[in-house]
Amino acid sequence: MKVKAKGFMLIVSLLVLSLLAAGCGEGGEQNMADKTKFSFATAGTGGTYYPMGGGVSSVVQDATDYEVAVETSGGSAENLRLIQAGETDFAWANASEIYWAWNGEEFFKGQELKDFRVVTFAWNAIYHWAVHKGSNINSFAGLEGKKVGIGPQGSGAAVFGETYLRAIGMWDKVQPMFLPPDDQATSFKDNKIEAFGYFSRVPMAALMDIAAVTDIKLLDPTIEGAKVNFSEKYPFYSQTVVPKGSYTGQDQDVKMYGNPVYMVAHKNIPEQVVYDILTAVYSEKGQERLLQTNKAAEDMTLENALQGMTEMGVPLHPGAVKFFKEKGLEIPEELVKD
Repeated sequence: MKVKAKGFMLIVSLLVLSLLAAGCGEGGEQNMADKTKFSFATAGTGGTYYPMGGGVSSVVQDATDYEVAVETSGGSAENLRLIQAGETDFAWANASEIYWAWNGEEFFKGQELKDFRVVTFAWNAIYHWAVHKGSNINSFAGLEGKKVGIGPQGSGAAVFGETYLRAIGMWDKVQPMFLPPDDQATSFKDNKIEAFGYFSRVPMAALMDIAAVTDIKLLDPTIEGAKVNFSEKYPFYSQTVVPKGSYTGQDQDVKMYGNPVYMVAHKNIPEQVVYDILTAVYSEKGQERLLQTNKAAEDMTLENALQGMTEMGVPLHPGAVKFFKEKGLEIPEELVKD
């Protein structure tokens, strides 16, 4: 009888431990309520995502009791999947991927992701296309048969690169190289790829690095894009300009396509946590610190905080709703619904 009793108690103990583990699983409400350590998915180190993630982390950790670990990742599309899987808490993501992920369209076809919420607008990213100045490549048609860097798999850059090249009929005519910006920079300087492509706010660190040692030429994608009504088909990819002088040897403005970037969070992050993070980010000290981190912070102001959100149709996180209402911002009703 004693052996049976011990066996019974062992089974009970195992069941209790299993139930406790289930109650403390990733993304659980009770677990989230007591959480003070968070992860923030960004992208590769050569663009804007990573340094801006580091800037937000520093601001938050200086002003609150929270710890924010900044993580490299494949970028926008992967970040949304990481949040859905409960593998990260906060992330940067592009407007296009946010819309497609929420609605299960394009690169997220058949896999609607509903476990993330928008926190705030961050900055406008521009997709840069660059080739060697001494090459005979003057348009995208000139890339036929060439190796073209477009960003790592899972990144918003790679999504855009493929989307654009498909739209103009060039996707099957180039050799896409799924490389992060730093690796692209090395390959470009070593003449292992003929074109560099990646999203970033101007100026992009990786492209500045290239232009410092290699003469570059920026390609204007809007010329071919206009022929296939690219902006009409993909309104998130708005036309913008890389001002002359942004990179060494660039003596004129060049039109490009841009894509707004947003901070997103898992829906189970407590309201107070998101509220506290926004309080830190939009404080006078927080804004000064971010401006010292990266020029993208020039876009990340309270006045811009709700920019472009109604077009995406994804709800605001309740902590963001509380914060922005207190700041006197008028929040469209559709963003409050959850």
